Amino acid sequence: MKYIFIVNPAAGKENSEKELMDLLKERKDFDFDIYYTLGQKDATYFIKQYRKDNPEGKICFVACGGDGTANEVINGIFGMENTSFGIWPCGSGNDYVKYFGGANKFLNLDNLLNGEEMKVDVMTVGNTHSINVVNFGFDCAVVRTMEKVKTWPFISGKHSYTVGVIGAVFTARKNYCKIIVDEELINPNGEYLLCTIANGTHVGGSYKCAPKSLVNDGLMEVCMAKCMPLIRFISVVGKYQKGLHLDDEKLADVLVYRRAKKVEIISDEEMDLCLDGELIGGKHFIIENQEKAISFRESK
Repeated sequence: MKYIFIVNPAAGKENSEKELMDLLKERKDFDFDIYYTLGQKDATYFIKQYRKDNPEGKICFVACGGDGTANEVINGIFGMENTSFGIWPCGSGNDYVKYFGGANKFLNLDNLLNGEEMKVDVMTVGNTHSINVVNFGFDCAVVRTMEKVKTWPFISGKHSYTVGVIGAVFTARKNYCKIIVDEELINPNGEYLLCTIANGTHVGGSYKCAPKSLVNDGLMEVCMAKCMPLIRFISVVGKYQKGLHLDDEKLADVLVYRRAKKVEIISDEEMDLCLDGELIGGKHFIIENQEKAISFRESK
């Protein structure tokens, strides 16, 4: 097994990246290379070219960054044989690894090397793939704000997400499109506040949006929140953050929850779709779940 550490130098936690580099300097007991990404999507391009030039043998590409870096890596390895991915979570959110116990478990080189590979689901939107959460509506407005403020001093990670939430409260509590879940239109009036489609459990650093999710069951967790007054919204946020929203009968009138293999989104106007924190635009999207489509090296 060869390991290639894909390092995003723009990721959030410099100390975690430095710790990994210091550890690798001391290790002579396994085969590895290090690649520093040069910009957006570079990890995806590098992996595809590297595998083309080196088609033999098993390779684990380790995403050293946040959820965006992991997203680029899985888009690179999708469809490849004898290829897996791991995560060294040194980004600002690190949401996907929360399903498996959190970042600290993964910030251990021996845990990575001794880990076991498991097949996990991937969500596909056209030729693009998502490993954790696809979301739209209110959440995309949050991400737009996050992109502006995360470079500000003293604001990073979940704090930038919180600032994004506050901004979106005033601009994005009512959105419009058709959301069709396994052929069922779940918002007949076309309105919605937000919608998450998940294989992982967390989004935004600390929001447990899909507490019942399983990463390898072939189904996506779909949760749509209806439009609601500001006071009601504020009362819902805390439960949503803790992952208590799906079992609260008092929220049944404002939440629609489904488990599905396919979700179709149709909008009259251009809208954003967020895939693991990365925004794409369009008017018509089809999200399909690919069961156990790639191999993930879970740290032990």
